[in-house]
Amino acid sequence: MTTPHRLWEKGTPIDDRVHRFTVGDDPLWDRYLVHWDCLGSAAHALTLARAGLLTPDDRDRLLAGLAAIDAEDRAGRFTIPPELEDVHTALEAELTRRCGDAGARIHTGRSRNDQVATAVRLFLRHHALAVCDDLATLITALLERIDRDGHTPMPGYTHMQPAMPSSVGLWLHAVAEAALEQWRAALELLHRLDACPLGTGAGYGVPLPLDRAYTAALLGFTRVQRNPIDVQNSRGRLETGFVRVAADTAGLLDRFASDLLLFSTAEFGFFALAPAHTTGSSIMPQKQNPDVLELMRAWAARLRSWVVELEALRARLPSGYARDLQLTKEPTIRAALEIHELAAVAAAIIRAFTIHRDRLAAALRPELYATQAALELAQRGVPFREAYRRIAALLAGGQFEAEYENALADWRATAGRVPSADVLAVRDELRDLAARTAHERSRVTAAETTLLPARNAAASGAP
Repeated sequence: MTTPHRLWEKGTPIDDRVHRFTVGDDPLWDRYLVHWDCLGSAAHALTLARAGLLTPDDRDRLLAGLAAIDAEDRAGRFTIPPELEDVHTALEAELTRRCGDAGARIHTGRSRNDQVATAVRLFLRHHALAVCDDLATLITALLERIDRDGHTPMPGYTHMQPAMPSSVGLWLHAVAEAALEQWRAALELLHRLDACPLGTGAGYGVPLPLDRAYTAALLGFTRVQRNPIDVQNSRGRLETGFVRVAADTAGLLDRFASDLLLFSTAEFGFFALAPAHTTGSSIMPQKQNPDVLELMRAWAARLRSWVVELEALRARLPSGYARDLQLTKEPTIRAALEIHELAAVAAAIIRAFTIHRDRLAAALRPELYATQAALELAQRGVPFREAYRRIAALLAGGQFEAEYENALADWRATAGRVPSADVLAVRDELRDLAARTAHERSRVTAAETTLLPARNAAASGAP
């Protein structure tokens, strides 16, 4: 067997430093694309055979070889040597070693440009579905906590100053609504991703009778990405879309973490993290530090920075492929891995934090109900601006609590609660979005199981 070479080699040597520079971290990040490149290659082998460009025997050898490589990758045994640059070269080299000339034919009619676009598209589709799952877990944890503690009153703040009565339920409901919004965004992203790029070559089409609709169906796409130049122009664009969904999801957790950090300080004392979710000080024996919340904010900041990085990488690029796009892999893959961990940690914290009801009750001072008093006057026909001034005068004179002593007891029992209809609406949308997600997953899973049955029989999900 001949020594494997880089796919573009023509016999001219390359400077070692330039080689290291151009390869960069691809062997590291491409490890996350092995499964997806195997899927794309399996679909391509079937398409080549359909076009008469592979014999049935070569097709079968390639499919068996791809299944074996995929199994090795699942077991952590498939490697990408730096001298082979990337997953595509390593995959073709291993197929050629296993399958002989059939392996050398697998690249017929494709370029690394549409090959990597396909592998990344499949990776993004998988992880967009994973974000949907993470959001489902998060929303379920929020609803469980609202059921348990939602009626507990708490102060609401504007400008970091006490403003109006709120409740634990209203606070957590806000997080749930934001999570539903991100779930809708993830499903919209799945629609954007649902176009197969394979078969467009280096960005200008392939002059071979390849049935691209057949390839798309094999891979679980409902349509092809029509324009070959747009396939390359969409690289970085779709990655940015995915990372933005991840960053916005992290952003709602960032705000929740900041709230919980503030309200669990000794000065507020409204909440406390579960002891198992805190760390300690190396010098101060009494400390229980909310490091997890601070790192949630930091992880969210890092996710936002990757959106900026991707926007900068693809800015001012001409149409078609440019090697700049190689650097879009790291922020995209890191975002996919980190948003899952961040969401899982957040759900665990939501389920376990402690509520100090006595501290919350003490913080619900009478002036928090001033707006309600003014609005009740307005309901009785007093112009609102006059009602506003009357209540302000009572507050300034220290008479508000005495004037509204009876009303305050009623207001404290009901004001600031999340309406039950709003909680029911979250449950209804949770079911709807879960059903839509399950439909998307069943379509793509069926395609993946057909192409790599051994992998999907052994594991419920891909890396």
